[in-house]
Amino acid sequence: MPFPKSLQQPFRRNKLVVGSGWRAFFAPYNIALGSSVASTVIGPTIVDLTQGPFDSYNMPFALADLGWIKDFKITVESKVGQVRSGYRGAVRTQYRGQVGETWECKFNEYGRMQVKLASGTNVFNLLAASGQSGGTVGPLSASGAPSTNVTAYTPGTPVAWNQTQTVSPTLTVASAAAAQITVGSYIAVDYDYVPGTFGAALGDAGVPIYKNAVTDVDYFRKTTDFVARVTAINSNVLTLDQPLVGGGSGNPTPNFNPLTGFASFTSPTQLRCQTIKGFVAREGGTYIGEFSALLICDTVDTAQLVYYYPHVSILQNRDFAAGWTIENAGTTDEGGMQLDAQFSALAFDDPLDGETVVCYRGYYFKPQEAPAI
Repeated sequence: MPFPKSLQQPFRRNKLVVGSGWRAFFAPYNIALGSSVASTVIGPTIVDLTQGPFDSYNMPFALADLGWIKDFKITVESKVGQVRSGYRGAVRTQYRGQVGETWECKFNEYGRMQVKLASGTNVFNLLAASGQSGGTVGPLSASGAPSTNVTAYTPGTPVAWNQTQTVSPTLTVASAAAAQITVGSYIAVDYDYVPGTFGAALGDAGVPIYKNAVTDVDYFRKTTDFVARVTAINSNVLTLDQPLVGGGSGNPTPNFNPLTGFASFTSPTQLRCQTIKGFVAREGGTYIGEFSALLICDTVDTAQLVYYYPHVSILQNRDFAAGWTIENAGTTDEGGMQLDAQFSALAFDDPLDGETVVCYRGYYFKPQEAPAI
């Protein structure tokens, strides 16, 4: 009689999952998805999981690549209820009760969107001031450098691993010189704020504004997610280092679709471009950001794991975390900084069958894999 399989069979290699870790892709939540409408006008569209596995060089859903994450941890809050009956109180049946999930991670890369997610606040762009004296009203109240009208935008084509050339995004402005835009400048692009306008979610970033609280015409450009770096200037055509990814959170309908560019201009003089020199997150305020997230883990044999959260919101401010410390005797220690974030997975009603869910966990087969066990 041969030895039992459990004593002699080696690991079935095509059933092992060995990956490189998780990579995060985020986009502002599309408010139209709340009514189960996959809009192609209001920001990023729904992620269709039947289109996977996904090429992380060429994400088709206008998701911002936020780089590698670590310490990805899920806390499931869904509960199963039990119905007991009979004199012994035995469980006769079970039912789905509370549905929920929270998760956390650390962003290894430090960027504007990562800070926005980790801090859970509305991140403000620091406009490059036209003068050096600064303002005297508040830390963010100073006027920015001169702005210039925007007349056209093309999102370009992304870089794929097997491409030698790519078409970079471009932004055409009325006068790059008038706005003090040079190669290497960081720019913010958005509409003028109309003083007196107020509401719960204004502009493409969906910021809340109280009545008579804001008078700064640059307010939307101070809060916009449409930020990029200028890598070349040809006359008044600016070549950008990345597409303008953001928006989708505003109410009423935002003015920008990252897949195609800016929508119709209500007035050519409203959409403008200004230089910025950084960003800042405030602790406090009323803003709570909402996003969609796609987390991808590629394996060494080309299988793929995905976690898709159609609707997530910041759970609490975790912000900065020192990932590692390099002790340096006799002088200042050096530390690597990470951004520590925690999220709450919000409800999404799947239009397929009306079920309320919070996350989709997917697996795409590797070549020649035998899916059955």
